Amino acid sequence: MDLPGCLEHLDEAIAAASVLALDTTAASGVRETARIRLGFPSDAYVLALAGGTGVGKSTLLNAIAGQEVSSASARRPTTSEAVAWVPADRRRDLAGLLSWLGVTQVREHRAESLGELAVLDLPDFDSIAPQHRERVDALLPRVDAVAWVVDPEKYKDEIMHGGYLRTFAPRLRQQLVVLNRSDLLSAEDATRVSDDMRTQLQREGLDDIPIVITRAREGATGVAEFRRWLDSGIEAKRVIASRVAAEAQQSVRELATRAGVADGDATPLIDPGRRERALDSVARGVLALIDIRGLERQAVAATRLAARPRGAGPFGHVTSLVYRLTGRARASADPARYLRGWQMRGSLAPAVEPLRELIATTLPTVPGPVRGSLATLSTPAVFEQRLAETIDSSLATEAAEFRVPTSALWSLIGLGNYAITAMLLFCGLWFAALFLIHEAPVGSVDIPYLGAIPTPVVLLAATLLVGFLLAQALRLHAGWLGRRWARRIGKQITGGVRERITDSLLLPIERFDSARERLAKAARSASEGCVSDTT
Repeated sequence: MDLPGCLEHLDEAIAAASVLALDTTAASGVRETARIRLGFPSDAYVLALAGGTGVGKSTLLNAIAGQEVSSASARRPTTSEAVAWVPADRRRDLAGLLSWLGVTQVREHRAESLGELAVLDLPDFDSIAPQHRERVDALLPRVDAVAWVVDPEKYKDEIMHGGYLRTFAPRLRQQLVVLNRSDLLSAEDATRVSDDMRTQLQREGLDDIPIVITRAREGATGVAEFRRWLDSGIEAKRVIASRVAAEAQQSVRELATRAGVADGDATPLIDPGRRERALDSVARGVLALIDIRGLERQAVAATRLAARPRGAGPFGHVTSLVYRLTGRARASADPARYLRGWQMRGSLAPAVEPLRELIATTLPTVPGPVRGSLATLSTPAVFEQRLAETIDSSLATEAAEFRVPTSALWSLIGLGNYAITAMLLFCGLWFAALFLIHEAPVGSVDIPYLGAIPTPVVLLAATLLVGFLLAQALRLHAGWLGRRWARRIGKQITGGVRERITDSLLLPIERFDSARERLAKAARSASEGCVSDTT
């Protein structure tokens, strides 16, 4: 048995259960107790005599010892404190262990066959004094083996079975049931009671616990069968290790059972196909609020606004200044601002509804102990807050990287527009001169269907036509660059929002599934690795 590995499985189970918001107090206590116990010398193991009032635990110990070790009388309860019966030559070595157990009453024995055994006579766990049961409850998780002492009257007592056997027996590998006071019965009846006890243990899944019949009041001859079990030669190290391993294995199993993965199989809580469909619906709802189409229009307008100062000639600076002073640029040509204002365009409630509904419909199939932690994920307010934070973070990152595209062609078009402006000025001066000098000679150009047209008019018309073509070229080229930039922005935002929605909304669920898988793996490993044969 790999005991360090067994404790590692317990550590992994505790870590995974913490992610699932399961109470790990008991398992952590088992881990702490195991490590403290392993820190003491393993030259002797501790066997507790546990039982109810009047079953003869003290008489049984005295019969084994051949002398009075623990007081026995008709007054109940007789034993108020645990009494330890330890090997005389190991008394000093066991001092730390006994101190940790809180045992102050110590008796010594020199039986060579019991050299690796320290026996504790516990108080009655059904005592009328509540502190006696509290003492038993504190000691049983710390001892290495237990002899459950019963008698013909109390062998099916519910306190014995419901309060102790069902709780502690799965956590022990070295244990047996002692049917004491069988001298009150005939041999045939004692066997019948023993068989009935065996049937009861089988119903509780504890059929591997052996049963011995004793008559402690007859002294050593009456406890011979129990004494042979004690003399079976099992090494103390094996008993201690098996106890720690059994406790760790049971703690892992209990955590796995509460998480619904005790069988070692952790299927995803939410079907992957349904999850993807819900995620697609959420992403579509979010992108509708972000308004990728509107963002693209803003990007095209921003590109054209950036193109005017460089490509529209001297009038481009004027129109750009007017756009900015009037606020039109902020309203229609600021994609970053438009992106950050996504919350002004609607609520996230419809967007998160598909995923919230998916988790809500999954909850009835989730084990009760972990249902609460998963239910918090389906709260609309939690969904909307987490999603809003995700979108804000994603869009802030994207907006910070916005760079309006530029082109060298704009400068060439700008030079052409400067030339057009010059030609318009020239035409203006020419018309002014013709207005002032009425008889100035003016040439003409023959135009088909129109006839002779004055040269200044032809020049002005040609200049305006070229200016219009240059303006359209600038507008079309800037629009083409803007649309390409807008598509790239839209694609980045769509992918980024989808990825961040997955991380923000589904990552907790994926962590949930991952924790269940780790817990299932720990349960499988513990069931295979935390096994030792001590019988």
